[in-house]
Amino acid sequence: MASDRAKIAKDQGNTAFKTGDYPAAIGHYTSAILANADDPTFPLNRAAAYLKLGKNEDAERDCTIVLKLSPNNVKALFRRGQARMALGCLDQARADFVGASELEPSNQSVKQELSEVEKLIQQHKRKHDNANTPPPITVPSGATSAIKRRRVPIEIVEEASRVSHHHDAELAVEDAEKQLKGLGDHGLLQPISSRALPRSNEPSSSSIKPDQSTTPPLPKQVTSAKTESFKDAKQLRDTAKPSRIGGGIFRPSGNHTVFRDDKLSGAAPVTTSLQALVNTVPQAPMTLFNFTKMWESHMKDEDRWNILSGIPPLSLPKMFQASLEPVLLSSILQHFARVIDLQIAAPSDVREYLVSLSKVQRFGTIMLFMNKEEKILLKGLWETCGKFDI
Repeated sequence: MASDRAKIAKDQGNTAFKTGDYPAAIGHYTSAILANADDPTFPLNRAAAYLKLGKNEDAERDCTIVLKLSPNNVKALFRRGQARMALGCLDQARADFVGASELEPSNQSVKQELSEVEKLIQQHKRKHDNANTPPPITVPSGATSAIKRRRVPIEIVEEASRVSHHHDAELAVEDAEKQLKGLGDHGLLQPISSRALPRSNEPSSSSIKPDQSTTPPLPKQVTSAKTESFKDAKQLRDTAKPSRIGGGIFRPSGNHTVFRDDKLSGAAPVTTSLQALVNTVPQAPMTLFNFTKMWESHMKDEDRWNILSGIPPLSLPKMFQASLEPVLLSSILQHFARVIDLQIAAPSDVREYLVSLSKVQRFGTIMLFMNKEEKILLKGLWETCGKFDI
């Protein structure tokens, strides 16, 4: 059945080829190849149709398939040589034509194509040789074969030019001096001053005393009765300064403890323990980057709670925005559980931060990435601090 379909497709392809319908012929030959791929006649005929359409690469491929099925097929060698010659592969085309000529020495078409490709190879070789060969040097008749270089003497005029320029400059200076002398004789370049110059028999300017009648008196320094020394003025300035805040503990509940500077306000000195506590409280971060950096650098629960308590709970959504990571949220929740257990913070204070964290962007999405233990921890915090709506 397959051979019958291949034969029918081949006959249809031959009919289309004879009528000049080469695309239809290619289609029929392709159907024949699909029905029977072992018959070399089908690709051989399709290669002929490809050559008619100028599809030389396809024709070369089909002829190579034919030669694999039938190595001594003269038509396949001949048509592949034509395709390669059209592609510019002259040496390979010549090899195909020589192989076909050896199989059929009396084939005139093969001899004609072989002669044509050899002419093309010779022309290509001559063009290549001419391109690589430099043009010959023509020597006029009567001249010697060796071309001699002409030596032209060169005169150095640098020193002479320098002498001439120097001489011209001297002449210009002399002319300028003469002009100046001529102007001096006519009194056009006399010294002019805005004041009278002393003569030799007059006293010098240093010995001339100013006229008391024309010189205005110098203003007297006005001294106030309330003149104070620099030390008194400094003390007065220090006592007039308002007191400044030196530090404090800021709690979310609003019960802040403020410490003032003792030296400025004159208040009672703060106890050593409280002063040390104020000095150890880290500065409240203003950005997420600073918060993350301080959170990772302070591992103690007291320090971390001081960092959080320095941030108003309502500012957490603005600080985190959409950048709160599940790892950081888990660390904060574990910290909340520990500070409640250690009684470092009240559950009501922790509840305010939980409410603010629930308003951070993507908080619901972050909860999807929490594991079972973290969800249980969050649920326990809600129950401890009081339920609220998210």
